[in-house]
Amino acid sequence: MVVRIETHPNPPLAGMSEIVVIVTGLHGKPAGDLTVSLRGTEAMPWVQAIQDGFIGVYRRAVDLGDGPAVVLQVKLQQGMDQKILLFPLKLAAG
Repeated sequence: MVVRIETHPNPPLAGMSEIVVIVTGLHGKPAGDLTVSLRGTEAMPWVQAIQDGFIGVYRRAVDLGDGPAVVLQVKLQQGMDQKILLFPLKLAAG
């Protein structure tokens, strides 16, 4: 699988920002059989992203905290398998 994220706004703001997770599988086909959860820090609870159709796109507003940089955690679950990916983000100056 290939996992890409987008933030809205870009760069993300401290506090709540929308995160879009785009997951593709073999030959660039969308991965639509996943549960995707997100959190801004290890101290925050996981929140499940909402699947946007069956096109491999998952979205959710997430609290990214208030530091100048954060590491977004993305948990992918498929059946009994799970993987946690880390995405460093630099927050917009505000």
